[in-house]
Amino acid sequence: MRAPRSALRGPQLAGWTPAVPPKPRYRVRTEPDVAIPLADGTVLVGDVYRPDTDQPQPALLGWSPYNKDLMPTGVPAPFNEPGDVTYLAGCGYPVAVVNARGTGRSGGELPAEMFGPGEVDDLGATIAWLASQPWCDGRVAMTGMSYFAISQLVAAGHRIPHLAAIAPFGAATDLYRMMIYHNGTLTSGFLGRYVAINGAAQRARLRPAVRHALGHVVGTRPAQAAIRTAMARALPRLTRRLPVPEPWLRRWAAYALDAPFDGPLYRDASAWPRLGDIDVPVLIGSEWSMVGLHLFGAFDAWHAVTAPKRMFIGPRWSRWPFLRYQQEIAAYYDHVLRGVDNGYDALPPIRYWLHGAERWESAEDWPVPDARPWRLHLTGEELSGSAAAADERWWAAIPPGMEYPGAFDGHHVLRYRTAPLPVHAHLAGPAHLTLRMTSTAMDTHVQVRLSDVAPDGTATVISVGWLPASHRAEDERRSTPTEIVHDHTRPTALTPGEPVTLRMSLAPFAQLVRAGHRLQLEIGSDPVRLAPPASDYVYFGMAGPPYAARNTVLHGSRLELSVRGELPW
Repeated sequence: MRAPRSALRGPQLAGWTPAVPPKPRYRVRTEPDVAIPLADGTVLVGDVYRPDTDQPQPALLGWSPYNKDLMPTGVPAPFNEPGDVTYLAGCGYPVAVVNARGTGRSGGELPAEMFGPGEVDDLGATIAWLASQPWCDGRVAMTGMSYFAISQLVAAGHRIPHLAAIAPFGAATDLYRMMIYHNGTLTSGFLGRYVAINGAAQRARLRPAVRHALGHVVGTRPAQAAIRTAMARALPRLTRRLPVPEPWLRRWAAYALDAPFDGPLYRDASAWPRLGDIDVPVLIGSEWSMVGLHLFGAFDAWHAVTAPKRMFIGPRWSRWPFLRYQQEIAAYYDHVLRGVDNGYDALPPIRYWLHGAERWESAEDWPVPDARPWRLHLTGEELSGSAAAADERWWAAIPPGMEYPGAFDGHHVLRYRTAPLPVHAHLAGPAHLTLRMTSTAMDTHVQVRLSDVAPDGTATVISVGWLPASHRAEDERRSTPTEIVHDHTRPTALTPGEPVTLRMSLAPFAQLVRAGHRLQLEIGSDPVRLAPPASDYVYFGMAGPPYAARNTVLHGSRLELSVRGELPW
């Protein structure tokens, strides 16, 4: 059968050129709706794309609960994330895109939880099945981003036999604090759309010829642009209107209603407890845009994985299907699975895109060893090197849906700015905010946004962060140099009017702030007003402040950044 359209888009290599570039050298055979029997009699179903050769090859698995029938169509939706399977198969890697139990054409029932013990068993059985196929040489690796990427870390953490290497791109390592209750706040915009869109999509049944024919139409640039525009307009309404199957509604309720605090449901299903058990080579990939889900996961994996590893963080990007960095992934697998001398072993451990300079940089570790701390104090309306006392300032926390006088709009956000920088500043690394504050409520939501402001006033968002004040207790055991991790098992109410200290991490970033530019820090409680631009970032709506409150910033608040090279002051 005709293979899906191959259309690599976006950046493909993270700042290098392989000595032996990966190139499609095989015609691709497509085997749709292949049955994968499990020990309990359940049959999973997947599509197999394999090179037209009789020589056994290392195989790749793309695993998710997203309806595989829609993926060859090229539809630019956030479930179309296994990668360019035609390109990868053409490079000599058989690819199987398999639906998890109870999804797509696979048998069984979808469990309420993601990555529960049953799913891990099914994942192991599928890898064993792949390894036993005559066209596989017994070694299996994996492909894809988001759910497809998380499944790679889960599989490797469980040391599933036959798994030889992984390349997770955009993988949250903690289902609670990075996905569903991001830093303790319900990421309702993600969870609602995830369940509604993917649940409704389960009903689609496309004949193989139709799937692949659509890919040659929908995959064109004009069609992609038109569909993206239509989806952007429709998304706000889709969550409420799509018909969602009962198993997917149970999944939504299990997280949104039944488990608002961290615990076994999240811990047992997350990758983080077993990252140190991974014993196969790992290529960690992400993008600076993934502040709403996966960015912290890349650094969490970097700090915890002890197996051979490399990491790259690419420029901001927020489009689907996932068709970028396919050459990077193929070159990586060529090196670790085939032993191709393509220069991969000479690459630095970390490569990252430096926004503002628009170039790739490298580092031996993260945080970057040669970076120096830069502390900026919140004084008056300034971010300065001096901790001089200044008048206290306050902002209003307004719960979603609360009516208030429009003339009050000027009190939602506080802004602090540096003086114009006298030299270029190469900012790269973690960003931590220490906020001394009081609130008139027993809990409040703190949302912050950091921007690079040009002399003409144009502001470019470079990082965001948020934390409910009741989740301020820190988990020192799990914190890393990149992230202050909080204890989300037992919230601690505020005492109205009593000063507290919140320490929180903004999303890590890399930005060249040019001489004459300023840094601007905004603090408030409105996740919409302080959202990063959707054109550059993957970010979802969240619950926001639970109570109306006056929140006051006290003396002693500061922002800590990392600078490579000369400090501005």
